[in-house]
Amino acid sequence: MRKSGWLAMTVVALCSLTMIANEKPPEAYANAMKAVQTAQTSLRGNVTAKNYDGIAKDAASLKTAFTTVEQWWTAKKADDAIASAKAAVKGASDLEAAATAKSDEGIAAAQRAVAGTCMPCHTAHRERLADGTFEIK
Repeated sequence: MRKSGWLAMTVVALCSLTMIANEKPPEAYANAMKAVQTAQTSLRGNVTAKNYDGIAKDAASLKTAFTTVEQWWTAKKADDAIASAKAAVKGASDLEAAATAKSDEGIAAAQRAVAGTCMPCHTAHRERLADGTFEIK
C-alpha cells in the first residue's frame, strides 16, 4: 500500500476513535447538570434578596446534583472530574451552612467555590455539538 493510503487509513482510524470516545451523558447525569443550572439561577436571586432559606434549599439541590455527578465520574475513573465534583459538593455544603448561619461572607465564598468547579470540568470533559447538545469526551 502506498504512503498516502496508509495516511488516509490512519486519519480515518483516529477520527473513529474520537467519535467512539465521546458519549451522550446518561439521563441521570444530564438531569443532575440541569438541576445545577436551575439551582444556580435560583441561588443568584436568593442571594440578592438575602433569602437565607432559599439559599439553603438551593445549596441542598446543588449538593444532591453534584453527588450524582461525582458518582458518575467515579465510575469513569476520571480523577480531575471526581476532584471537581467533590469540591462542588463541599462548596454546596459550605453554602448550606453559611445560609443557616446567615453569613453573607460565607455565602459569597461558598458560591465562588462551587462556581469555580464548573469551567475546568466542562473544558476538559464536555463537547458542544452543532445542534446545541453536549457529549462527554
